[in-house]
Amino acid sequence: MSYTPRKGGNMLDFPTIVDISNKGQITIPAKLRKALGVGPRGKVYLSMNEKKKILRVTPAKKDLIEELCGVLLPYTKGESITKELVEQRRKDLEQEEREIMSDSKKRV
Repeated sequence: MSYTPRKGGNMLDFPTIVDISNKGQITIPAKLRKALGVGPRGKVYLSMNEKKKILRVTPAKKDLIEELCGVLLPYTKGESITKELVEQRRKDLEQEEREIMSDSKKRV
């Protein structure tokens, strides 16, 4: 069940009340899904402002990689994880090359 404003009103201007199923599921009304650009089998992010007790619904982009790009940045004190990974890989390659050179000298 959802609340629908009186004739002439706009559903997007009013809070919408939806039921929560026994499994904890909610259904986003069609007008809201359309306004969000979310189709059948679409995905949304739910986040909550704990202080205000407001649930936010944000459409998920189709490209998961694009969506997740930079998501960990707030946890890295502004440092790029990619740069750290590239630097670590460079060090690993140098170590592998030293080991290969060492092995080839032992064979000679």
